[in-house]
Amino acid sequence: MELSLSDIFSDHVGSIEERARQKGITVFYESTAVKKIYADENIINTVLRNLLANALKFTARGGEVTLRAKEREDGMTEISVIDTGVGIHKDVIDKLFILGEKVGTTGTEDEPSTGLGLILCKEFVEKHGGKIWAESQENVGSTFYFTIPKVG
Repeated sequence: MELSLSDIFSDHVGSIEERARQKGITVFYESTAVKKIYADENIINTVLRNLLANALKFTARGGEVTLRAKEREDGMTEISVIDTGVGIHKDVIDKLFILGEKVGTTGTEDEPSTGLGLILCKEFVEKHGGKIWAESQENVGSTFYFTIPKVG
């Protein structure tokens, strides 16, 4: 189904506003030339909810979380969730999306994490023909990317 990316971004930023305010985290979303994506609404919402919740969980007070999208030349939209959080050790990055790998850790305020949400995100994104990956630097932050088909 065709979905408005700006509506989705706005809804998700609104849904995490209270938790972000509690932790003193500023949340941004960058409007983009990408107008519509082709995705199952429940699936895209689950992926974004998980990635944004993780970004808040692993970002300390005073940090930032940014939601961004851009069109790619391969017919896909690339969505990224960027945080100024604790980052992820390079040895762990490759294990994040593999079932059976222990990657769970606690958040900046001892929030629990199992890592299973990322496995679900990978499954959902791949069902849409997309890919998901992460880049990170310890004590600097992380960026989680995924691709989803664009409309037009």
